[in-house]
Amino acid sequence: MAPAARTTTAAVERAVLARVLEEAGPEAPTLCAGWDAQDLAAHLVMRDGHLDLLARRRIPTPGAHFRGEPPAEGVLDFGDLLERFAAGAPRWSPARIGPVDEAMNTLEFFVHAEDVLRAGAEAPSPRRDLDPAVEARLWSFAAKTLFLVAARSQHLRVAWVSPGFGAVTHGRRRDPLQIVEGAPGELVLRAFGRGQVADVTVREV
Repeated sequence: MAPAARTTTAAVERAVLARVLEEAGPEAPTLCAGWDAQDLAAHLVMRDGHLDLLARRRIPTPGAHFRGEPPAEGVLDFGDLLERFAAGAPRWSPARIGPVDEAMNTLEFFVHAEDVLRAGAEAPSPRRDLDPAVEARLWSFAAKTLFLVAARSQHLRVAWVSPGFGAVTHGRRRDPLQIVEGAPGELVLRAFGRGQVADVTVREV
């Protein structure tokens, strides 16, 4: 399966996610409630915006079999879904532009790869051996937006600390302060609601 021909961190994570899904198989569990690996693959193809497939209803509805819905005729199978995903977004998609791809997909693809790798694992889960450049990109994107959103949703003032990468604090001064420390990827998982498998240290102040 060939990854999209780009060199963004998002493209690297797309290739990793496609490989992780392929190795896991369609019925592998994920951390997305009610979804197995096939459901996740369908979500990813849908998210890429393949309007031709959507119009012809060729993308299976994520979670349908968990809800007892019979499989629809003519939908793509797991292998076809992975091939579509690995090839990248459609030619007209803004995600074909490097900076847009980075902003839209870097964190999303990283987290979903971990959703498959860590499903069923007890915390703390083993870490991927991430390239420092990938960790730096995860930190950069998360520090700007994700950590702020996560702090607001929890009604906490959160100090996100990653040794070697930086520290940012988000939230209202009158709210309780929580210090969360770990590698960038682990902090991203925590902020995305995967705290049960994230290898982080949490302290209340």
